[in-house]
Amino acid sequence: MKNILIDCDPGHDDAIALLMAAKSEELNLLGVTTVAGNCRLDDATRNALDVLDYADAAYVPVYAGCGKPLMREPYYAPQIHGKRGLGGYDLPAATAKAREGHAVDFIVNTLRNAEEQVTVVAIGPLTNIAMAFSIAPDIKDKIDKLVIMGGAVRAPGNVTSAAEFNCYCDPEAAKIVLESGCDTWLVALDVTMQALVYGEEIAKLKKSGSKTGRMAGGLLDHYWARYQESDPGIKGCPVHDALCIGWLMDQTLVEFEQVHIDVSIDSLTRGETVSDINGRLGLVPNIHLSKTVDRDRFSQMIYAVLG
Repeated sequence: MKNILIDCDPGHDDAIALLMAAKSEELNLLGVTTVAGNCRLDDATRNALDVLDYADAAYVPVYAGCGKPLMREPYYAPQIHGKRGLGGYDLPAATAKAREGHAVDFIVNTLRNAEEQVTVVAIGPLTNIAMAFSIAPDIKDKIDKLVIMGGAVRAPGNVTSAAEFNCYCDPEAAKIVLESGCDTWLVALDVTMQALVYGEEIAKLKKSGSKTGRMAGGLLDHYWARYQESDPGIKGCPVHDALCIGWLMDQTLVEFEQVHIDVSIDSLTRGETVSDINGRLGLVPNIHLSKTVDRDRFSQMIYAVLG
């Protein structure tokens, strides 16, 4: 099994990612850390605990991390995820509590003490990861893959025309992490906006015999409704963060290319992931950038794991 850490800001799509990681037979979830992003830190932490508890995975340790970006005020997404992150879906409150200590310390200690390399899956703003790299650069040697949901290169952004949400929230952190030298795999809007789960597939999940399947269907039903407000014709909803977990379970699911990427921290282009996509500048590739995705197999995987 592949050992993974998940850093997240649940979030409907984060919740699906957590459910899949908890139920996967290919992945060993060592811990979950939370960061402010889709919602406030305390809500993100509570959501992570509630989701894991509902998935019978309350044994997974959860640590709260950074409540604001490195150099900016928080930017939330209530119009998509509601004020508390899982708008439109009420989960039973978990009995488990967040562990004592800071998420950054947990990340550092877990990686330093790991006997084998660990895959880090970062599906929220990159504040915790940037902090960990800044105070303990040696931990980068313990990372097998750094899998990030973030950025937009060929696709438009979802905050501004240039910037994807996670990179927009903390562009300074994103710049630190993408320039870290780790074996970094960027699952960007380029493919996540193609990885829709269609309405009929959501309905199938809602009727499944599994409580996690029904939960996933309920979450996605609300999530899809938010997307329909801005695009009434959309056939389903993208499950951005869960695609990172899906790819770790089956690495033929997403095709990648190696490119050089930098992150803008300036005014209107804040959070833009700029790529030497054609190699014309002769820059050394530093990122594996997602290029294509098998949508059908991804949707089937969600149902197979959760439904």
